[in-house]
Amino acid sequence: MISFVNGVHGTPDYRFTDESETALGAFLVGDVQTGGDWLLDMLAWAEDVRAGRSREEDWSGNSWVAEVRPDGLHLFDTLSDDWEGHYALADAIEVMLRYWAFLADHSSNGWKQRELTKWEEKRARPHPLRPVL
Repeated sequence: MISFVNGVHGTPDYRFTDESETALGAFLVGDVQTGGDWLLDMLAWAEDVRAGRSREEDWSGNSWVAEVRPDGLHLFDTLSDDWEGHYALADAIEVMLRYWAFLADHSSNGWKQRELTKWEEKRARPHPLRPVL
């Protein structure tokens, strides 16, 4: 299971109990970083695909490409030929929600609500996971 911690330089880092989890942890702390809107995008896309509102979504960051498909979240490291990860959508959403909680716990008061409001105003729709955010 992935857990999130403050790294040596005060930035988010992750710990894992299974080697297969490293791609998701690296993707979140390395590419999504502390950007609430990017994490909210990933959560919305995963939920929209899971619920059948979208067929597929993709995102490219500093070193990862993320593909959200009905069969899961697929991550590919653009700097390596062999580092990738494949996760069931429910599992990926659960980990991303834990990262959201970690970021909220390590941010200023009201961060969670500010990020969610900003995301919903920019996209002119409620976040599909609003009840659990």
